[in-house]
Amino acid sequence: MAKGRFLNQMRIFRTLGSVALIITFITGIWFIDDRYVDAKEVQSIKEQIYLRIDTNEYRELTKQYYELKKLVRENPDSEELKEQLKEVEKERAELKKSIDAKLE
Repeated sequence: MAKGRFLNQMRIFRTLGSVALIITFITGIWFIDDRYVDAKEVQSIKEQIYLRIDTNEYRELTKQYYELKKLVRENPDSEELKEQLKEVEKERAELKKSIDAKLE
């Protein structure tokens, strides 16, 4: 009986060892696979970065737009300020289209 019990314990240990080995092997492959980034992920990350850059630039242009608008109200005869305001409006509109296109 002792020999039978010993054999059963050995089978259990062997089974548990096999399960642990398989889990370790799968986990190792999973960690190695996660370490590398595929092309789709890289492209997605790049698009997110460019979107953030464009959004920050849009915010800066918006600030500049309102500052110029205020200056034009204070100096309505200044053609230079009016031209700068038109340029900022144009840049802002183009950037807005670009941002909208990236979000679609």
